[in-house]
Parts: sequence; C-alpha cells; structure tokens
Amino acid sequence: MNITIKEENQQMVAVLDGDLNNMASTQAERDLAPLLQHNDCDIVLDCTKLNYISSSGLRILLNIFKHTRSNGHQCILRHLADDVKEVFQLAGFLQLFKLEQ
Repeated sequence: MNITIKEENQQMVAVLDGDLNNMASTQAERDLAPLLQHNDCDIVLDCTKLNYISSSGLRILLNIFKHTRSNGHQCILRHLADDVKEVFQLAGFLQLFKLEQ
C-alpha cells in the first residue's frame, strides 16, 4: 500500500494505491496521520488505485471522517471502484462520505 498526501485546491488529498488490508493497516494509519493535523479544510481520499479495503482499513477511514466532520468539513471519497464501493455499502459507510467520480 502506497499513500501520497498533497495539498490541492485548498483540500488535502490522500492518494491510496494498493490493498488497504490488515497487514498494511498499521503503516497506512501512520501514513495518513498527517491528515488529522488539518482542521481547516476538506479531505479527499483518492481511491482510484485502491484495489481492496478490509475492516481495519474502513476503521482508519472512519476516523478520518470523524475528525474532518468534527471540524465542520467534508471527507470525500474520489473514484471508488465498484468492488471497494460495495464494501463501503455493506458496512453502512457509503452514506457518511461524499462521493466524487
């Protein structure tokens, strides 16, 4: 799992590349931690290259959602693949996040 974070159009964008599974979750949580330092903007999770997400990956993204929402901003999922989108839907998380295609 590779994660790149950049600032783009007054938003913080995290590009998720690979499988966010149980093995990758500890490092992914560390890699995504800088997003929790931003209280003044929306956060975009670019899932264009996200192939798989496990329950531990969902937990990490839920924590980012909660942080962003508590600061009055949105957490946006961009370009979810159908298989990954189905996992979000089954977990009941799809309605929490704003979706972008």
